[in-house]
Amino acid sequence: MTLLKTDPGQQVLANVLYHYLEVTRRPAVPAELRGMVDRCGQNFRGRPILELLQHDGRFVCIDECWGLKNWHLYTALDVETTGLSPRDNRVTEIALVQMWGTHTRRQWSSLVNPGRHIPANITRLTGIDDEMVADAPAFSDLMGIIRDFVGDSVLLAHNAPFDRGFIDAEIRRAGGKPLTNRWLDTVTLAKKWLPQLPNRKLTTVAYHFGISSAGHHRAMADALMVAGIFAEMKAMEESLQVSG
Repeated sequence: MTLLKTDPGQQVLANVLYHYLEVTRRPAVPAELRGMVDRCGQNFRGRPILELLQHDGRFVCIDECWGLKNWHLYTALDVETTGLSPRDNRVTEIALVQMWGTHTRRQWSSLVNPGRHIPANITRLTGIDDEMVADAPAFSDLMGIIRDFVGDSVLLAHNAPFDRGFIDAEIRRAGGKPLTNRWLDTVTLAKKWLPQLPNRKLTTVAYHFGISSAGHHRAMADALMVAGIFAEMKAMEESLQVSG
């Protein structure tokens, strides 16, 4: 790769772009970065930025958006099931929310046919009944989509052993190998960062951060809560690192 020779002004500009992305903690399209730079003053107005970003190893472009190379990919996930035991019960719904850093990039969910009756108490909890999943795909038919979506991202879940146990069990039943991704449990993180809360239930932690819990016990609503909670706790951690 040919390194771009930057004058001092260009280096200052690169640092401004870096600081902007670091503070906003979300990817930005070139037009947004162009507007931000032009508002910084006459010295920066009109200076080329794309070539600068392309040749500075601190930046990376994904889906035509620019972010920081040190941002990780995360996938917040949630499953709804017919019961509590991965051995004896099955998944009825799964949702995935991909994050780049703390910014939500995309999301996907599907009902899952568990191949068995959904108990009445579970239907009362989740709202998912036999009729809703009758024409849904089996988990084995979704494995390719799930693997492609999560890639090598870090997986996030609230009470991760529960979700991981069910996903691993379903994959094994289908003859596949469990996901080897790293997992983070937002329950564990909440115990560390929010010791003052009365409990670490998903809705309790979401309420603390002002995150909506509407639709709780449906997979996408819960996965979005996990994503929002992780983003807030990540910001807390980074703030303490800076101040400490």
